[in-house]
Amino acid sequence: MMKRNLNTSYRLVWNEVLGAFVVVSELAKAKGKRSTAVLALAVAGLVASPAALADDAPGNTRTVAAGEVVNGAVIGNHDSQIVFGKTNNTVINTGLEFGADNDDNSGGQWVQTGGVANQTTINNSGLQGVLAGGSATDTTVNSGGGQSVHGQASDTTLDGGTQWVHSGGITSGTIINKDGAQLVKAGAQATGSVVNTGAQGGPDAENNDGQWVAGTATDTTINNDGRQTIATGGLATGTVIKAGGDQSVHGSANTTRLDGGYQYVHAGASASDTVINAGGWQVVKSGATADNTTVNADGKLQVGAGGNATNVTQNAGGALVTNTSATVSGTNSLGNFSVDAANASATNVLLENGGRLDVLGNGSADTTTVNQGGILAVATGGKAQNIVMHDGGVLIADTGATVSGTNTSGAFGIDGATGKASNLRLDNGSQFTVLGNGSADNTAVGAGSTLNVAQGGTLTGTTSFGDGASLTGNAINSGQLHFSTGNGQNAVISGSVSGGGQMLKDGDGTLTVSNGTLSQSQVNLNQGTLALNNAIINSDIIAQSGTQVRLTGNSVMNGAIDPTDVTLDSGARWNIQRGAAVKSVLDNLDNAGTISFAPAPANSPFVPETLTVTNLTGRNGTINLSIRLDDPTFPTDMLVIDGGQATGKTWLNFT
Repeated sequence: MMKRNLNTSYRLVWNEVLGAFVVVSELAKAKGKRSTAVLALAVAGLVASPAALADDAPGNTRTVAAGEVVNGAVIGNHDSQIVFGKTNNTVINTGLEFGADNDDNSGGQWVQTGGVANQTTINNSGLQGVLAGGSATDTTVNSGGGQSVHGQASDTTLDGGTQWVHSGGITSGTIINKDGAQLVKAGAQATGSVVNTGAQGGPDAENNDGQWVAGTATDTTINNDGRQTIATGGLATGTVIKAGGDQSVHGSANTTRLDGGYQYVHAGASASDTVINAGGWQVVKSGATADNTTVNADGKLQVGAGGNATNVTQNAGGALVTNTSATVSGTNSLGNFSVDAANASATNVLLENGGRLDVLGNGSADTTTVNQGGILAVATGGKAQNIVMHDGGVLIADTGATVSGTNTSGAFGIDGATGKASNLRLDNGSQFTVLGNGSADNTAVGAGSTLNVAQGGTLTGTTSFGDGASLTGNAINSGQLHFSTGNGQNAVISGSVSGGGQMLKDGDGTLTVSNGTLSQSQVNLNQGTLALNNAIINSDIIAQSGTQVRLTGNSVMNGAIDPTDVTLDSGARWNIQRGAAVKSVLDNLDNAGTISFAPAPANSPFVPETLTVTNLTGRNGTINLSIRLDDPTFPTDMLVIDGGQATGKTWLNFT
C-alpha cells in the first residue's frame, strides 16, 4: 500500500511582483499563504550577498537574474531564492518546516525558466522547486528535505529526502538511498533512476521509501532492498531488478529484466517482455496478465489462479509454478505446452528446478514431465496421465487421485476409484497419503519424503524407506517395512503401525519411533539403532550384535530382545514377556528406567525367566523379579551377568 501520496506536490502561482512562477501547496487556496508571503516580501534592489539570505529578518526574497551567478548561498529562516540565472553549491534549510502539503510553508529555492541550480544541498525542512524550463543538477536531498520538479533534474541523490516529479517534469540519474523516495506523477518522466530502498522487510512490508510511478519510468535499476511501485496508469520500461530488489506492478511494466529480483504483477496490471534470469521470480496474480515472458535457468515464473501468461518461453532449468485454475501457454524443451483454466486442464507441462503444477480436484493433466526439483501435486479427485517421473522429481498425492505413468522403477499408478496405489517412488520431499480403506503396494520412500497412512489405510508388499524418510499416521502393515539408513542418517515412524507384517532395519543410521505404537509380528534389527521416543513397541526384537535399542521419554517395550545393546532412560519401561520363544540376551545394558518380568497368566504355573547381559551399567534403574516362596525349590526370575561386569547402582526388587 502506498504510504507516500503520489499527489503530494506544489502548484504553480504567478507572482506579479517577481515576474516569476512560484510554487504553493496543492492544498493551499488560490491566494494561499505562500504566494501572499512572497508577494509581500518582494522588493526592488535586494542585496547581492548570499550570506544575507540567512542573516536578514525572516521571509526575505533574493532574485538571481538571468546571466547572474551566485555561489554558496545558504537559504534559511523562510527566505526565498528565485533563480533565473545560475546558482552553485547552494544549501537550502527552509521551505518545508511544516511538512509536505502544508500551506503554512514558505521560503526555499525556486528555479525558473532558463534558471540553473548546480550542486545544491537540501537539508531537513528545505525545499527546492524546479519549475518548467528550469534545471537542477547534482542535487543532494537529505532526510526531511524535498525537491519538486516541473522542469528538469539530473543526478539527484535522495539521502532520505523526497523528489516529486510533476506532469511535464523530467528527471535522470536519480539515486534513491535509504528512506528516500521518488514520486513520478502522471505525465512525468524519470530515466535512469537507481533504487536502493523500499523493499526492507519483504514483499508485504508497507514502506514509505523507494520509487513510486504514476507517470513513466525508464531504465531504472533496482538494487538490493530497492522497490519500484507502478501505480494504476503508470508505466515502467527497461527496468533491471537485482537480487533483493522488487517491482510491484499495478500499471504496466515492459522489457523488465529480473537478475535475481522479483516482479509482482497485481490484478488489472500487465507485464510484457520480462526476462527472468537466475534467482529471478515473476509472480502473476489473479486478474493480472503477462505476455512474452522468458524463463531462463534458475529463474521462476509463478502464475496464480486467475492469472494469465501467454507466449511463455521456458528454457532449460527454468521453473514454472502454476495450477489448473490459471491460464498459461508457451513453449518448453518438449514443445508447446498449455494450462487452460476454462477446462481446468494442463498439457505437456515440464516441471523442474522448483517448478510445480497443482492439478486441482476438478482438473486434469496429460503428458507431464517431472525432472529433478520439479513437483507434481494432484488433489483428491484430480487426474493426471502419461506422467514421466525422473530421479529427484516430487509427487504429492493421495489415494483419492487418479495418476498413471512411469518412474525409475517402471510403471506406477493410483486409482482414485478403488483407492489403490502401486509401485510409487517417493523422492526428494514427495508426500503421499493412503486414505482410510485405501492401500499402497510396493512403495519406495526416499530422502525427505513422507508416506502418511490414515486410520484404516493398508500397506502391502515391501514398503522401503531411505535416509530422511518418514512414515506417519496409523498404518496397517501386512507386508514388510524395510528401513535402510546410512551412518549419521535418520528415518522416522511418527504414529502407529499395526498388523501382521514385519519390520526390518538395516544400515548404520537410526530409526526413531515417536508418539505411537509399533505392533508387528517381528522386528529385525540388523544394523544401526532403533530409538523409541515416547512410543510403545509390542514385538520381539531379533537383533544382531553391535546394534542398539534406546528407550527415551516414557517409552515402553513389551517383548524380548536378543542380542543387542539396550539403553533405558528414566521413565522408560521394558516388560519381558513370560514363555516367549525369544530369550532376552543382551551385550550391554544401560538402565535408568524400569525392567519387569510380566506376571504369569491367571491359572498358569509360574515359569521363571532370565535376563542375561554381558555388562550392566546402573543409573539408579530398577529390575523387578518374581520369586515363588510357596515352592520348596524357590523358583525365581534371574539376572545373569555373563562374562562381564556390573557397575553403577541398580535396584533389584523381588515380589
